[in-house]
Amino acid sequence: MPVGLSQFIPEPFRSHLQVLHKTLKNANFESYLVGGSVRDLCMGKIPKEYDLTTSAKPEDVKKLFRHVIETGIQHGTVTVVMDKVNYEITTFRLDKDYTDGRRPDHVEFGTSLSEDLKRRDFTMNALALNLETDELIDEQEGQIDIQKKIIRTIGDPIKRFSEDGLRPVRAMRFASVLGFSIEPNTKKAIAITKQITAKISVERLQEEIIKSFLGPKPSEMLKLLLEEGTLSLFFPGILSENISPQNKSLLALDSVSKENTGFILGIWIYAIFPETDPSECEDFLKKLKFSNQMIKDALFFFSICVDLAKPLPYGEYEIRKQFLAPIAKHISTRKMEPNEMFSGLKVVITKLNDKEAVQWFEKSFNVWQSKPPLLLSELAINGKDIESRFPELPKQKFGVLLQFLLETVWKDPTNNQFANLLEHSAQFISKL
Repeated sequence: MPVGLSQFIPEPFRSHLQVLHKTLKNANFESYLVGGSVRDLCMGKIPKEYDLTTSAKPEDVKKLFRHVIETGIQHGTVTVVMDKVNYEITTFRLDKDYTDGRRPDHVEFGTSLSEDLKRRDFTMNALALNLETDELIDEQEGQIDIQKKIIRTIGDPIKRFSEDGLRPVRAMRFASVLGFSIEPNTKKAIAITKQITAKISVERLQEEIIKSFLGPKPSEMLKLLLEEGTLSLFFPGILSENISPQNKSLLALDSVSKENTGFILGIWIYAIFPETDPSECEDFLKKLKFSNQMIKDALFFFSICVDLAKPLPYGEYEIRKQFLAPIAKHISTRKMEPNEMFSGLKVVITKLNDKEAVQWFEKSFNVWQSKPPLLLSELAINGKDIESRFPELPKQKFGVLLQFLLETVWKDPTNNQFANLLEHSAQFISKL
């Protein structure tokens, strides 16, 4: 029955999809928009990517289109590129036997759309849209589950989770991103099939965690990962199943800006380990295979969360030295916009601390806006100046002297003048 969903597909995607569909149809092949894009359209959301399923085999698709990438040809998937936009096209298939808990041992092509939809994970993802007639094919009652905001497997959840250990993690991520609940029998199957989930790669787990960050409530996935003991499957020596994050940490996790994934990861790790040494957190994040840059951002934000739980430094000297200087160093190293940093910090302060801490943050931000020198590179004097004015000073003492001068400027930013710093340098050297 026509439902008019295709009219909500924005350009250039709609035109691209029509070309893909008509090209396949003119070659006597069926094709349908399928999966998450159809689910999103049914929910009134604009999909970020669009996948097609077709009766054409990969070799047929390769003959029909100019720019084709063999992204998963052994499983029937190729990617057609149109105007630099990627469209995955997968042949109707049946998945046969799962012995590794992740991928089918082999696939069979030449099946029907109906059989292809049955092999998918959840009812909400087993929807297909005919781009020519606008007919929505829903043989698994996916629309009903979408309306009820329920995540339910197609068929027996234990069987489906036993086939692919990533599916329980995907269920948790969908619950987090979509705001859905996991249907009771499906949720019970998560615990029953833990040994299968333990077989998935850490990289796939990490990918799902990052995807959860982009949704409105990443805290929901974190709670599920901990409640179900999924994280402890991969880190039995680090994590126990009885970790329960504080509500204020979860609220901060859901509130921080999506602009910097590393900062979200920092609060995510703080919610799990609020009193853990940063080096242990670094080991945990490395085992989860996060990128080095993301780990640096995460550990920096984590350390700030830890520091904010301690008595706050109220004097402007302490604010400059203990709070703003490390921020300036990270911003400089990462070539980051200060607003990105401070917007994230404001959320953390607001959600994790009391009114007094919020007032302290406003004071600290005002100090920042006064643009005090915070880094060695901002001093009005440098190593070459010291070498020319104090040639008798051993070079190994340059760093000690510069750090002393920086301390002097932290205490009083007006000291950051060449003549003043020369005078302080002379006094410092005379005491060596």
